[in-house]
Amino acid sequence: MEETLFTCPYCEAQLQIPEDAWYYTCDQCSHRLDLKSQFAFLRGLDAFDEGQEIMKKINPKKLRRDLFMAQARAAMLLFMEAYSSLQVAFQAELEETQRCLGVEMMSSMSQEFLKRLMISQLEMSYWKTLMVEQNAQNEYDLLKEKLNKQADSWGFYHRWRWTSRQKKLAKSLAQLDNKIKSLEDQIEFVDLPRARNTKWKP
Repeated sequence: MEETLFTCPYCEAQLQIPEDAWYYTCDQCSHRLDLKSQFAFLRGLDAFDEGQEIMKKINPKKLRRDLFMAQARAAMLLFMEAYSSLQVAFQAELEETQRCLGVEMMSSMSQEFLKRLMISQLEMSYWKTLMVEQNAQNEYDLLKEKLNKQADSWGFYHRWRWTSRQKKLAKSLAQLDNKIKSLEDQIEFVDLPRARNTKWKP
């Protein structure tokens, strides 16, 4: 039976995966991997990176219109491939770094697609709001870490400022949660993307 070399996203162990396998439990960290989701994520990442490289080189002031249009079209085709691959990837639970990167890519691409009327305002808003939620959660966690580690090193003013910011973030995150749920209801996903950090708590 032929095998494919695969790197576990959780522990970075090098695994020999049977080509016809749908799931695989890592020999080192024992995480059960959904291979359809994992390979879709990798395809999406590759296509997104390639599309980004093309976009960086596009300069409408220096290129003929036909060449500019051809390069922009090539980038959009790659983004479409990345977008559909990540939709498949989000049907299962991704490793946390993958999930965060996936949300960043979907948010970025959805805004490009909306400019070209390729997706709805609702869909773009969904991914953009997930990105805002993700950033707010990261900031909250950073403040929490500072408050825990610097208990004796900082004065009252710093702790008061960080605590106040945490409270504002907690309020914003509650509002974002309601907005995301409303968007999910309006979009009516066939398969709801598993793109949020459901384990996060304030």
